[in-house]
Amino acid sequence: MTKKDIANSVYERCNSEINVTKKEIYEIVSEIFRIMEETLQRGEKVQISGFGTFIVKMRKGKIGRNPRTGEEVPVPDRKVIIFKPSKKLLELVELKLKKV
Repeated sequence: MTKKDIANSVYERCNSEINVTKKEIYEIVSEIFRIMEETLQRGEKVQISGFGTFIVKMRKGKIGRNPRTGEEVPVPDRKVIIFKPSKKLLELVELKLKKV
């Protein structure tokens, strides 16, 4: 599902209740994603109740291997975005968490 698909779905579900154009809804959806991006860039979490949480974490560097040559290559520290789905979302999608 793309951002455009999300905007179209919102338009189809809500257009009778609110009088806005597809373009206006697309701009609103785009702005929501921009706000989420800016929040994550600052290193803050984005928590959407009933859906899940996006968290920025630092992943430690390590020594990797070049698959062609087998040569060791240092992999630097880096930031990664982790998504933790809510229990409600997990239940809706019928996923089961594996305990390690």
